[in-house]
Amino acid sequence: MAKKTDEDLKQVMAEERSRGRRQPLKAENLEISRQIRKVIRMLENKECSRENYITVLRGDLGLKDGSAKFRECVKLWDARRGRF
Repeated sequence: MAKKTDEDLKQVMAEERSRGRRQPLKAENLEISRQIRKVIRMLENKECSRENYITVLRGDLGLKDGSAKFRECVKLWDARRGRF
């Protein structure tokens, strides 16, 4: 029981120390969710071409051609819109 209390106390103290400061993890999560929403909007947009989609993946999102995330995003496009 003492171990759980110590852990709770550490969490409360860390939270109190970080009050009023920007939380990097939260900012990173917000950026990731913005990127995901951008990809979803592009997949749903009938005017968006595959070339434009790939350009945004490379440029705005900074994904490398051989990376797992890049391949996953291209697979999403192919599954949703085809390889054209």
